[in-house]
Amino acid sequence: TSQFRAFNDILYPYCMQQDEIKLNSTYLVDQYILETLYFATNGDRWDLNDKWLTSDNYCTWNSRDSQGFDLGVSCNTDDEVTMLDIWANNVEGMLPRELGDLRKLSYLDFGDNSLHGTIVSEIGNLRKLSYLDFRDNSLHGTIALEIAQLTDLEYLDFSYNELTGSIPSEIGL
Repeated sequence: TSQFRAFNDILYPYCMQQDEIKLNSTYLVDQYILETLYFATNGDRWDLNDKWLTSDNYCTWNSRDSQGFDLGVSCNTDDEVTMLDIWANNVEGMLPRELGDLRKLSYLDFGDNSLHGTIVSEIGNLRKLSYLDFRDNSLHGTIALEIAQLTDLEYLDFSYNELTGSIPSEIGL
């Protein structure tokens, strides 16, 4: 599974060096979530992935696209993930539920990719989210009511997917 691959990828260097894990638990959890996302969405096939899964701090896992935009991970001064901008990057697969545990995330853009499956209800845990873009993917099902828990949400785009029903009125945009 993508979870198993992420777990092994994180722990293997420590086992080989027989070192103590010196990073804080928040850092390890965020790295695990990002690696789970990478493996669940075929990150090895992304157009821009050259800095992902390196030994560098995950806050540097970003690249500049041909139009000059930075894509990837951005963090605050405490190395907590605040932005995931991976639009138009050949991302395919299903979003992992673990994504909902990036509690400081305020910006999430997966527009113009090939995501399928449903929008995971755990997205509702991202209470600081102000920007959410899943436009132009192959997501299906209904929009989870948990999206209404995103009270800081200012921008939402689910267009050009295979979603059914309407945006829940509780969202209040």
